[in-house]
Amino acid sequence: MRYSLLLCSILFATRLFALDAYFNHAVFQSMEQGAYVETHMLFNASSLRYAQSVDGYQARVELTYIFEQEGKVAGFSKNIVKSPYTPDSLNAIVDFLDLQRFNLPANQYKLIIKLRDLNNPSDTVSLNQDVVIEPFQENAHFSDLVFLDTVYDNGGKQGKFSRGNLDMIPRISGYHGPETHTMRLYAELYNTEFELGGQEDYLLVFDILDARDERILGTYHAMKRMKGSEVQAVFHSWDISALPTGNFIAQVEARNRNNEVIAIQRSTVQRYNIVSASDDINDMHLSETFVGALSEDSLRTFVYCMKYQASTFEEKYIEDNWQEGDTTELRRFFYTFWRDRNAIDPESAWKRYEKQIAYAEKEFSLGGGRRHACRTDRGRVYLHYGKPNTRVIQNREPNASPYEIWHYYKTEKKSDAKFVFYDRTLVTNDYVLLHSNVPGEAVDYAWYQRLSTPAVNPSGNDEPINSQGHVTDYRNMQGMQMDEVGSRALEYWNNPR
Repeated sequence: MRYSLLLCSILFATRLFALDAYFNHAVFQSMEQGAYVETHMLFNASSLRYAQSVDGYQARVELTYIFEQEGKVAGFSKNIVKSPYTPDSLNAIVDFLDLQRFNLPANQYKLIIKLRDLNNPSDTVSLNQDVVIEPFQENAHFSDLVFLDTVYDNGGKQGKFSRGNLDMIPRISGYHGPETHTMRLYAELYNTEFELGGQEDYLLVFDILDARDERILGTYHAMKRMKGSEVQAVFHSWDISALPTGNFIAQVEARNRNNEVIAIQRSTVQRYNIVSASDDINDMHLSETFVGALSEDSLRTFVYCMKYQASTFEEKYIEDNWQEGDTTELRRFFYTFWRDRNAIDPESAWKRYEKQIAYAEKEFSLGGGRRHACRTDRGRVYLHYGKPNTRVIQNREPNASPYEIWHYYKTEKKSDAKFVFYDRTLVTNDYVLLHSNVPGEAVDYAWYQRLSTPAVNPSGNDEPINSQGHVTDYRNMQGMQMDEVGSRALEYWNNPR
């Protein structure tokens, strides 16, 4: 698992504090000393203050770990973690990693982490997190998986990153960006000798799966024959140069001679990969496909519209490239986007979505070449969630802005999903999303007041949502009639039709 002390996503850091660091941990077993937690802390060098010394500039961070169990301290460390020296505190700094190990018995712990920039003591960060160590199992089982950044021969010099004759530098997460061409993982497999009744042969099976349907990607399937042992170090690497953008699962299995799974471990992988000239798509072939017939303007518009069907990583590529990206690269992206969704007939996948775009353009266009319907709120919601099960359109309600209320029986995030749009200008057909009960969408609990024209918009404090999620018409309680401004909107919201 990966945690950020800034509570940010794997892809995009949102800096809540000046000190920027990222944390994860893995649980292993030692036959001599029992279970231990291995902690990984990555420091963003640019977020730290560097101080000059005789040897150059250096950052120093006080890092404290406290493992608590039922209010008592079960493990503790306080260390000063130092960056490499650099001659330039602005341009030559590099991120740096700390690794520690804590021997702890099986139990549930609260881990308290504290960081303090010693060159800027007022800059501190703290985080609490749960850590679970399961009781040791007698049957075959894996440790946690750890993704690795680099692996190299240590020449027999043992250090904190050493495992046998190799030094293994952990990655802080399963995210692999376009600059990464190799995915490496490390784990340990325990008790196969006991499980198999001796040093019998077994297979280690390595796979990358598509997270959408857990389909095994055959290109990345690999096997290694092993013999039963008390502890087996497991290391594997994949060439992921051609692995497209998306969400995946890295999986390792141990299988006996009967091909039965005796142990399994997996971890999520997030890949962001820019389609490059090394891809197996021939540009000459591309020109003969459905992509080749698109004009440059249409290509850029359609690529933008595809963001509502895109993964997080594909969406970022679209945002960065749809306006000014290289046309050839956009065509390659366009083709691979739909090939990933239908490898046998990518054109049919695109044509189905193209019909949705055409409908959005017909229904929600602003006209006059001002803005494509894909870039309107109604167009976005339609392309992302599909056609609503019910759609109320009110263009002429007295003393109210034109509005629409959409209702979906079920979306991927919410059942009984609702959206309210309104045209603030009264004439442009540019309906803005005013309120929704879907997580991540716009929220305005006084939305029905906003529908009212200024002449009848009441004052006072309203509490429009009751405990059942319905809107309460407090304005009517203040003496306004149900047929006045906004009352029908409340009715349509509470009782979609």
